[in-house]
Amino acid sequence: MMEFIVPIFIFFFGTIVGSFLNVVILRKNTGESIVWDSSHCFSCGHKLGPANLIPIFSFLFAKGRCGYCGSKISWQYPIVEFLVGIIFVLVYLKNTSSPSFYFALPAMLRIALQAGAFSSLLLIAVYDYKQKIIDTHFLIIFSAFVVIPWIFWRELNLSDFISSFFITLFFYLMWRFSDGRWMGRGDVNLVLPLSLFLGWPINLAMLFISFWLGGLVGVLLLIFKNKKYGLKSEIPFGPFLVFACFIVWYASSFFESFWMW
Repeated sequence: MMEFIVPIFIFFFGTIVGSFLNVVILRKNTGESIVWDSSHCFSCGHKLGPANLIPIFSFLFAKGRCGYCGSKISWQYPIVEFLVGIIFVLVYLKNTSSPSFYFALPAMLRIALQAGAFSSLLLIAVYDYKQKIIDTHFLIIFSAFVVIPWIFWRELNLSDFISSFFITLFFYLMWRFSDGRWMGRGDVNLVLPLSLFLGWPINLAMLFISFWLGGLVGVLLLIFKNKKYGLKSEIPFGPFLVFACFIVWYASSFFESFWMW
């Protein structure tokens, strides 16, 4: 029974974290306090009550509109809440899938750090998608989640550092010689902690998959181009890196065995 209850509880806890991340994304660089200013409708300014702050369900019950002024609410709210909930569950399941897993403080700390790392990556990806910039503060937060495991339980592997250096150098050269047309400077800053977080050889898999995803989206834009997106659309690369990072991390055993083969 617990094997069903715990993931459900973790999912709803994740949606609460996702609700907070929405506040961070929407209030970043607006002058509003992330902690002290109460939640309110961005259209009419009305303070939201507890019934309006239930992750996912408040949006569904209100049919995507403010209950006070009727203005549309961004789909970003339920999507981010749902994604963070799923991330928390997948992080939990990946760690508990091992037969040797037991509920001890080090294991719980590892799950918490990994969930925090991917939550901060989602912050980076969504903000990059919306603002076309990788925020330095979000990047520092993710980097902290990368450094802490290295201090406490991960072994210092020289191949991790060497591979991360060359992957970052590759991104830097793309940015440098294209004057930012092929790659943004923020992507260079992001790929270093991402590569260290994954380690060798799956950081190389992240590199290939991110470019494949970017190429796939480019083809889709060619096929389904519209007024908003077309050949000259500026598509941030950060979300592709983040998505590829999660894919190779979650399927790390597959990619490691594939590399050994």
